[in-house]
Amino acid sequence: MKLYPELFLTPWHAGVLLVTVLALLALIIGKYDSKTIMKHTLVSSLIAYAFLTFVLMLVMQEPMYKKETMVSALDNEYAKQEAKWNPNTGDQVALYVGAFVNEGNVELLVYAGNYDSSQPFQGDITVSLQDHDNQEVFTKTYENITLQPGEKKQIERTRTEQPMDTYRFGYETRPYK
Repeated sequence: MKLYPELFLTPWHAGVLLVTVLALLALIIGKYDSKTIMKHTLVSSLIAYAFLTFVLMLVMQEPMYKKETMVSALDNEYAKQEAKWNPNTGDQVALYVGAFVNEGNVELLVYAGNYDSSQPFQGDITVSLQDHDNQEVFTKTYENITLQPGEKKQIERTRTEQPMDTYRFGYETRPYK
């Protein structure tokens, strides 16, 4: 399990402030002494923070891991393809298809990245994916994809029951001129 620092302070943690204020008000209304109010307010804040952070880690850990893995693989795909690209075409788009197995189902993520530092990409991207038996899993054209310079994003998330131990993918980009 990898810890992501951004999970320790999120917009959801504003809820901890609400719990703290509610605990403080309840203790003041209950006419407790100031030492008890301070102690129990602090304890309720810490418990609320710990509980919320734990829940966020359970929910967000896997999507953040997948995104990190996909962006890294996308960068590797770009490094493999970089020598083929003509910098004058305005089409320096890399694509990567990743398969993640979860309870017998395979989740397929399709990420695209624009590696041009000055030109945005707007066009179509066609992806073809074959499984380990060279059987086509899918071929799909994503139309009207817009990627700003340096942008990397998920363009598809789908599931399949086909085993994807090893797979191959190919892609073709067609920028609009």
